[in-house]
Amino acid sequence: MRVRFPDFRPDGSQHAHRHDVIMNMSAQDTIELAGHGLVLREWRDDELEAMVAVFDDPAMAYWTPMATPFDLEAARAHLERVRRRRALGERLHLVITTDGEQPKGEVMLNKLTGTIGYGVGPAYRGQRLAYRAVLLMTEYAHQVEGLAQVSLEIEPENGASTAVARAAGYRLSDKKPQTVVEKGRPTSLLTWVHDA
Repeated sequence: MRVRFPDFRPDGSQHAHRHDVIMNMSAQDTIELAGHGLVLREWRDDELEAMVAVFDDPAMAYWTPMATPFDLEAARAHLERVRRRRALGERLHLVITTDGEQPKGEVMLNKLTGTIGYGVGPAYRGQRLAYRAVLLMTEYAHQVEGLAQVSLEIEPENGASTAVARAAGYRLSDKKPQTVVEKGRPTSLLTWVHDA
């Protein structure tokens, strides 16, 4: 499935040009999303080293549930998990690229909970990749998956992710903070939501 979205602003309006093409295909077909200067696509078998370059990073280790250290073995396990959850229709993990080739991060949609998660590799931060990937995945969640609401779960101290949520048009919900333990570290998560 290849989906090209019109360029939406965070307030829901769209730019004058529109060039969206949506093709309905089976769940086993490859998915590629294009918009906001990004191409989101699925991981390839030969990208384990690129995956390590994205995820083996102190900030990624601190703010996300990714394995630490993230080596080739962790990359193989992640790829297997990603494909299994995709086949079950539970989650969609897509590589963040600007050209359809070089992996610069990953964005994930949990179809069961409507939650989006993401991470950008250390070499590619400061390019608004997270903001653009969240916008694109949010559009996909609403327009293709038919989710009325999607959410981001963010620690109050994570200023960068809070800024991404605000820029992408999410609002802080009144949902009680969730307390979770990740890698032995207790943390509180605030829920930011975006309505279709």
